[in-house]
Order: sequence, then structure tokens, then C-alpha cells
Amino acid sequence: MKFVFTFLASLNLFDALITHFGILGNHISEANPLMYTVYEIHPLLFLTIKLMLSLFLIALIFIIRFPVSKLIRSLSYVATALYVYVFFLHGYWISEIF
Repeated sequence: MKFVFTFLASLNLFDALITHFGILGNHISEANPLMYTVYEIHPLLFLTIKLMLSLFLIALIFIIRFPVSKLIRSLSYVATALYVYVFFLHGYWISEIF
């Protein structure tokens, strides 16, 4: 479970950077309306929030006593699967510009 949280935190940071550079290059737009609004306020605020979310996940590794409930485990696996799917979407636009 610790690996899943670490993996999610890493994917979240990588997603933030890829999204930021994709928006800067006018290749993509942020699909999440809340994060789109945050990005429009200031890109550094967007990156800071994404960093804080990743740090929160890392902190959970030290706070939660493992094993966790089936619900938390299932939700973390679903979140990981969704992030992997999002990276395939990022891979599509990145392959289009190269």
C-alpha cells in the first residue's frame, strides 16, 4: 500500500509538470474545471496545489497504520488506474508534437 501512495504522489507531480508544459505550448487544456480555474489564476498556484497534494499522500504513508481498509485500498487502486489512463492521454499529445 505504501508503494501505491508513493506511486500516486509521483504520478501526480509528473502530471502537473506535463500538464503545465502542455498548456504553455497550447497543446492541451486542463480538463478539470477546478484546476483550470486555479491555473488561470496563476500557474505557480496550480503547481503548488499539485505539490501539496503529493506531499499529503507521502505524509499519509507515515500517518496511516497499514493494513488499511478495503475501501481505501480499492480507491487507491482505482486512482492509480485513472492516473495511468491520463498518462496515455498525455502520451498522445506529446507524440503528436514530436
